[in-house]
Amino acid sequence: MIKLNDTSKPKIGCIGLGYMGRPIANHLIKAGYDVYLYARRPEVFEGECKSLIAAGAQSVSSMAELASLVDIVLVNVMAGQDVRQVVLGHQEDPKNTPIDASVDCLIKGAKPGLLIIDHSTIDPSTAIDLHQQLQAKQIHFIDAPVSGGSIGAEAGSLAIMMGGDADAIDQAMPIISHYSKTQRHMGKVGTGQITKLCNQIAQIITIQGVAEAMQFAGAYGADQNAVMDVLASGFASSRMLELMAPKMIAEDFSPLMKSQLLHKDAGIAQSASQDKGLAMPALDLVAKNLAYLQEQGWHEQDVSILINALKK
Repeated sequence: MIKLNDTSKPKIGCIGLGYMGRPIANHLIKAGYDVYLYARRPEVFEGECKSLIAAGAQSVSSMAELASLVDIVLVNVMAGQDVRQVVLGHQEDPKNTPIDASVDCLIKGAKPGLLIIDHSTIDPSTAIDLHQQLQAKQIHFIDAPVSGGSIGAEAGSLAIMMGGDADAIDQAMPIISHYSKTQRHMGKVGTGQITKLCNQIAQIITIQGVAEAMQFAGAYGADQNAVMDVLASGFASSRMLELMAPKMIAEDFSPLMKSQLLHKDAGIAQSASQDKGLAMPALDLVAKNLAYLQEQGWHEQDVSILINALKK
């Protein structure tokens, strides 16, 4: 079993304080947890994260220090290599790369029994590698990607899909319940990421469908808003139609879900599909269009800008 410090509540560390990490940390502070924060740019504690400090969180100067102070660490970073860097201090395969004593990372300050909950979307093989590496040091790891975006994080209504050992999941549940509406243990480590990739495949293909429908309506002079309303009342209804169609119609591409994140996830899904020899023609098409968005410099724009890829 995972042993915590002798306190009524576990101490929580947060790494990755962006659109997802900040509201998650805020929910935990409001719930009465001792929350410790690390950021590569300390100046964020005088800027976008100032409110977290004012609410009672404490900043630390290194990831190793954070690991030494807490019972549970939440990680919200970009990609698999970033998670490896945070946890082990390098971006390569942890089985073949020695830990550099000069590089800051969690494992240098971690005590046996520490639980690391990774909310990043990464490839399943990296999650499994990390679990195996950490297990040998009695450090627990859960791959727990989330769905719901910054809107869900702010509202505390995220859907979280988790892969990990049962006792680690049991320890995580009371924590993640403060910022999620749905929590599901999918199986062993790696299955959380597999589930998230299924979510992303369905999501980005749906966004492509919404873009094509809105383009089609506009080309024939139909009222796009009226078309959207009718679609929303029938079998074509979806969360992506609800979120993306208004932005496409208004050409408002302010970021709700940045296109670079969906581009990254599509690439992970493609690679994992190829490993199994799967035919994924719709995924391949949307991945190509997402790559085009990056080439145009639209990586910071909302993924609804996918409609512009149809004009190329």
